[in-house]
Formats: sequence, C-alpha cells, structure tokens
Amino acid sequence: MITRETDYSMRLMLALAERHNKGIVSVSSAAVAEEMDIPYRFLRKLVKRLVSGGLIESRRGKGGGVTLARKPGDISLFDVLKATGPRGAELSFCVSDPKTCLRSTLCRLHREFKGIQGEVDKRLKAVSVADLVS
Repeated sequence: MITRETDYSMRLMLALAERHNKGIVSVSSAAVAEEMDIPYRFLRKLVKRLVSGGLIESRRGKGGGVTLARKPGDISLFDVLKATGPRGAELSFCVSDPKTCLRSTLCRLHREFKGIQGEVDKRLKAVSVADLVS
C-alpha cells in the first residue's frame, strides 16, 4: 500500500534526482521539506530509513545535507518502497510470508495474489527515479 511515508519518500527521491540532473550534489533537509511540502520531522525520519536502505547519504553541518547514494537511473520505485517499509509494495501479507496464514497452501486467493504481486514487483523494478524526472 502506498502510505504517506511512501509518498513523502518518493517526493524526497524526486527532489534529489532533479538536483542530481542539474549537477547539485547536496541539499538541506529543510529545503526539501519546504519544496516538497513534507513535514520536516517526518522527513528526518524518512532520511534515516533511506540512508539505511542505501539510497541516500546524509551529512550534518556546514556543507552537509542529503544526496543520492546512487545514480537516479540505478534506483527503482521498488527500491524506494522497500527502503521506506518492508511491506510497502505488498499486495497481501500472505504473499511474502505464507506461514502467517494457515490457509495459504489451499487458498486460491494466495496463488492469484502471488502472481499479481510478481507483476507489480516487476513493474516497480522497471521504473527508475530517473524515469520519473525525465
């Protein structure tokens, strides 16, 4: 499910990718928060997740800020969703962990959801942050 966290994470990534394309290396979190209409405290939380996910880098102090850890073309929507929350791109909890549902081996829905999830994942992996800013 696309949560508010996911939406804000995508906004942050797009802002960084746009700057990357203009040759701007780093930007303050406050500037991104204002530009992309993201509450600053929320943005700081997301920065930590995206840093942990290897998608952005963050430095404090003068000359610091946030920047992409990889080229925009090397970061997919799938990457952002997974970094924001491990279940960010899941259609149903039973798809990623069939043990959570006692009926997963018998359930027709489980098989369908698993197939649909595969298609969704494939599509999310095919779209990069660079694709969205071009």
